[in-house]
Amino acid sequence: MVNRFVLNTISYHGSSAIKEIPGEIQHHGYTKEFVCSDLDLVKLGITDKVINLLDEAKILWSLYSEDKPNPMIHNVQDGVVAFKKSGADMIVAIGGSARAADVIAENSEFSDVVSLEGIAPTKKHATLALAAPITAGTEAEVTINYVIADPKEVRKFVCVDTNDIPEITVVDPDMMALVLAGLTAATGMDTPTHAIEGYTTTAALELSDMFRYKATETISHNLRDAYAEAKRGKPAQEP
Repeated sequence: MVNRFVLNTISYHGSSAIKEIPGEIQHHGYTKEFVCSDLDLVKLGITDKVINLLDEAKILWSLYSEDKPNPMIHNVQDGVVAFKKSGADMIVAIGGSARAADVIAENSEFSDVVSLEGIAPTKKHATLALAAPITAGTEAEVTINYVIADPKEVRKFVCVDTNDIPEITVVDPDMMALVLAGLTAATGMDTPTHAIEGYTTTAALELSDMFRYKATETISHNLRDAYAEAKRGKPAQEP
């Protein structure tokens, strides 16, 4: 049996990892960034952590704050329109994954979004994207899978596409520490679910087992402390 293991090209991990973002942008020769985030992250000042770095490096940017963690079809289509209108040549996704919009920007024949369901037969790689997640959960920033909601049919559908994986990922625990305790707990519990699922699936292999086993172990040792720290850090913002 032949196994396929797909990850993104470059990943940064560790405290202050977001400081690597300007250098990666400049290294690739891009001139204007489409900063894709959502209103809650903007209000909490999390998005500014990245924007301030772009300003310091004199990198032009355009902010799109209507991204959604669980995007619907029309959210994706709105994102494509906003990206093209911005004149940007690269996407920096903060929090939300900006998935589908980046691949449709290069493959307009999939603009209905629904045709991306399943193993999408796209021809061109998505617009180069840098993903900076602020939660630990689905691993959308380093995988070829993502989910879109279809409100008309009242369902969600899965898209699988190697052309859509973000090429650069920056996983900075300092960014994750800025979210509310409730979100830390919810996404923190989502993480072992994915890890255990990946470990027990019949499609697993030794390489993926290594990551899944270590992820489960690390989560079990740290999730309670992460939640407690988030609780202490933002008591006034908790519902």
